[in-house]
Amino acid sequence: MLLPNKNTLFIGKVVHAFEALASTNSYAQELLAKSKPTEGTVISAATQTAGRGQIGSKWESPEGESLSLSVILYPHFLQARKQFELNMAATLALRDALSAYAKSVVSVKWPNDVYLGPRKVAGILIQNQLAGQLVQHSIIGTGVNINQRAFPPELPFATSLYLDTGLIHDLDEVAASYLQALEQRYLLLRAGQTTRLRRDYYQHLTGYQELRTYRLPDGREFEAEAAGVDEAGRLLLRISGELQPFALKEIALVPDIS
Repeated sequence: MLLPNKNTLFIGKVVHAFEALASTNSYAQELLAKSKPTEGTVISAATQTAGRGQIGSKWESPEGESLSLSVILYPHFLQARKQFELNMAATLALRDALSAYAKSVVSVKWPNDVYLGPRKVAGILIQNQLAGQLVQHSIIGTGVNINQRAFPPELPFATSLYLDTGLIHDLDEVAASYLQALEQRYLLLRAGQTTRLRRDYYQHLTGYQELRTYRLPDGREFEAEAAGVDEAGRLLLRISGELQPFALKEIALVPDIS
């Protein structure tokens, strides 16, 4: 059972922990609809039955095997057109935390996944509520594969910390590490250290300045080099010397599984 975090200033000081929830993000939305929770409030669930990834993809979490939690933040300083900066901060924080446990290289995959080597170990779903040109509140939903020993055939590129290390990991310990890292990255964002966040994001971005194979929705594949991410959060690919932006679901990096 996730307890209030002793090593943070505000993230994880208030925790709503459940044995089971349909979705931690949905519960966070209900809290925000009824009241104004303390910034940094965390909702965690030992079992999540109807979690979502990007664009409605499903993310379920069997008890004792996955980490499922959501964090409520109030980034009133963040312009709506720059909201991908919060995405960078959260994804980097998860990469920071998992690096302390993993044996494989931990990287980020645009826009918001974390990989161990060539396989996905975690994903983040951020839901922002806008007020004019600023972000009013944010819910950062996080799912991490921790102790799974196997995955169904429809998830051929998934992995877990257990499969990477051969060790059973304490979910609450990993969660506490992530919340500490998230607060550190969020404070950098709040302090305007976006250049550092972007630099770190690129440093750990899969395929950055490397020639890799990408796939279009119609199945066509081509080689390109990731050159960065624009202000709107679109991936910039250098194709035949020219930069082209791609939004979520407009492009997919072909897994390099040898």
